[in-house]
Amino acid sequence: MPMTFSKMTPRQRVLATLSHEEPDYVPLALGGGPYGIVDDLYLRLVNHLNLGEPVSPFRSGHSISYMDDRLLEKLDTDLRYCWPGLLPNSPINVGEDENTFSDSYGQVWKRALPYYYAGEGILKTATSVDDIESRIHWPDLTDPRWTAGLADRARLLREETDYFVVMRMVASHGPFQTASDLRGTENFLTDMALNPEFAQALLDKVTTAIEGLLRLAMQAGGKYFNMVELPGDDYAGNLNLIISPAMFRKFIKPCIERLVKVIREHNPNTKVMFHSDGAIAKLLPDLISLGVDVIHPLEPLPATNIPEIKEKFGSQVSFLGGIDISHAMPGSRDDVIAEVKRRILQLAAGGGYILAPSNHLQADVSAENVVTLFETARQFGKYPIQIAETI
Repeated sequence: MPMTFSKMTPRQRVLATLSHEEPDYVPLALGGGPYGIVDDLYLRLVNHLNLGEPVSPFRSGHSISYMDDRLLEKLDTDLRYCWPGLLPNSPINVGEDENTFSDSYGQVWKRALPYYYAGEGILKTATSVDDIESRIHWPDLTDPRWTAGLADRARLLREETDYFVVMRMVASHGPFQTASDLRGTENFLTDMALNPEFAQALLDKVTTAIEGLLRLAMQAGGKYFNMVELPGDDYAGNLNLIISPAMFRKFIKPCIERLVKVIREHNPNTKVMFHSDGAIAKLLPDLISLGVDVIHPLEPLPATNIPEIKEKFGSQVSFLGGIDISHAMPGSRDDVIAEVKRRILQLAAGGGYILAPSNHLQADVSAENVVTLFETARQFGKYPIQIAETI
């Protein structure tokens, strides 16, 4: 049986916190585009929780391949997910050997079990804007796989359950990261400084492709979605941004604005979530100005002052994530408990916080620690929050 402690429905709980009100409990999440569980850990959780046989994978070409509502129910999480039938960045087309694949753009990916990484960018040697069109295979929006099963899943979740319904990312990577995959990160950063016409043209083409995929998803299930995840775009390392705020505003911000517009045109009430790893605090005002409602992950880094960010931006945007996957989650049970208490204490006041991992839970995390994470969050996430300030 799932752990049940509360009176609000999951949907009511999440909507309240995203309205910056304190619900009965801090909402909990696992399974979104940037905060899932790797296959090895999923299979161990199935065994640990006696769930029976694993479900069928919902996608291929990834190391996070399972979406199991039984597991989410057992952990008592509040969000449930819809997903595209195909992702443009998925390395699913077999290449020259068993460890080489290509995605829908024609970009080569290499497999180093269990993960995949982009090979040499197909635009690495491009010298003109014309090369963008001639070398890249843009997604065929008439392919029914993009939205296979999406409408039925969205309707079922919205009309037959009381969970908060989320549309996962229609692409794993957003405009900046896709352009970096296709061109090579170093080359594309150089383009933005020295070859801006090429950079703008590539970003425009990539954004147009993602817009088309988002539009298909919204047409299929947009009236049912409580929230839509934008494709992830990472602009920072552990210490600082890798592009300046000025570069972000010139090149990237208009792309994100276009994607938000597609969502809001179909359903103005849908919340928009944006994922970007690293120390992105300097870009939060820009992301908020774009109409982003939820930021993931607010990664716990020495360069990120989480209490300060909550105090400064907590009334303008909500945060999803925060839980350290690098040290706390692979650590001891006590490490996990202390981490949960710390994030609730830092982020839960006044609502605006959904507790979740700061990225995918990896194979170095035990099944027991995952259960401890969510049990502890329910135990100490009851409003009014009562956790000692000394955590």
